[in-house]
Amino acid sequence: DDAGITIKRYVLAPPSLRAPSTRRVLDTVHCGTVPPLALFCIVALAPYTDQLHALGAPRIPYRDLLLPEVLNDPRVWVTIAQVMYPVPVHSHDIDLSLSDTHLPLLQQIPSAPNFTLISLLSLPGCTHVSDDTVSELRRLNTLIALDLRATHLTTYGVTVLSRGLSLTRDDSGLHKKAGPWGLRILSLHGCAKVTDTVLPVLKTFPLLSAIGK
Repeated sequence: DDAGITIKRYVLAPPSLRAPSTRRVLDTVHCGTVPPLALFCIVALAPYTDQLHALGAPRIPYRDLLLPEVLNDPRVWVTIAQVMYPVPVHSHDIDLSLSDTHLPLLQQIPSAPNFTLISLLSLPGCTHVSDDTVSELRRLNTLIALDLRATHLTTYGVTVLSRGLSLTRDDSGLHKKAGPWGLRILSLHGCAKVTDTVLPVLKTFPLLSAIGK
């Protein structure tokens, strides 16, 4: 190259993983069924679901025009919750894997007067939870309940989790929180290596009100 270094082989970085397109949602519609216009509008908005709060408070009345298959995409589900009202009880929650490709996007959705997204994570007995991996949970900004019963977590691991709480200022000077600031319920039952010395650490979670040990 220009620096006089001999390059024997070039290794390209692997291609980035792209989130599934919302166009695939329409492919799940049964043959012979004409999707309503509302379905196309919701699907078009789904990739930008983290920006819908900018539209303001007005929402449209909920109509059962959407086929059940579209709820397989969590972006569509949360888009419906933000732009329609009242959302039926059976659509108030959705089960997601911690490895879901859309989870980081959903965690960026801010609360609004008429909408709040909350996360409840249950990992009892999970052998993958340890002091080395618990830091991955810091990206769950909407986490309010966390079940880590019978895992390999220690007091240090809880300290690592608390270090995920950060408070910064954006360009406009407003404070921006990141991490599980809203954590209210934490279950550590069966975590033999979590001792009473963890109590001062738990105080760093300002809303924590129920602890299982």
